[in-house]
Amino acid sequence: MRRRRILPLAMVLAVLSGILALAGILGKDAGRTGAGGAPANGHAGPELLLRGVDFREVRKEGPQYRLLSDQASYLLAARKLAATGVTLLLQEKSGGIVVRARRALWAMEAGQILLPEGAEAVSPSGWTAAADAASLSLSERLLAAEGRAWLSGPGVTVAGENLVWRWGEGKMEIELPKTRFEPARAFPRKG
Repeated sequence: MRRRRILPLAMVLAVLSGILALAGILGKDAGRTGAGGAPANGHAGPELLLRGVDFREVRKEGPQYRLLSDQASYLLAARKLAATGVTLLLQEKSGGIVVRARRALWAMEAGQILLPEGAEAVSPSGWTAAADAASLSLSERLLAAEGRAWLSGPGVTVAGENLVWRWGEGKMEIELPKTRFEPARAFPRKG
């Protein structure tokens, strides 16, 4: 009779210890895993480690954004995503802008994506922008490059510093530009 009562109690204790171990693993400080953005108290809360990621930000209004990644970690409490091998799809009315980067740090609440190891963005109209490091403001629909940057489009290539691309407005700014212009490609003859 005693064995029958001990067995269920042992099973309950095993399940509880498994849950506590899982909570301990998920509640580790993100500073050790490299996800970044831990709250000031040093405890990041639960963290999800993901592989083969297809992450979509669903909003009631405005465009949706999508991140594809080889692997990522998501801090639930901080609402921050750190990813490697990244492709971002920025859906707009005129089509989608595709941004590729080695690494991305996405702060969901702020609508900011940092691309500290560089990025390349391609618009549906044929414009390409590349930078050594960049950040995206999703609310402003703006890509800001830090340091060297390159732009190319039909018949024109521009290299310079501190690129600002307001993709929602279709405007680009670059400091200290050096331009190569090919009129035949920029203005092809018809007929």
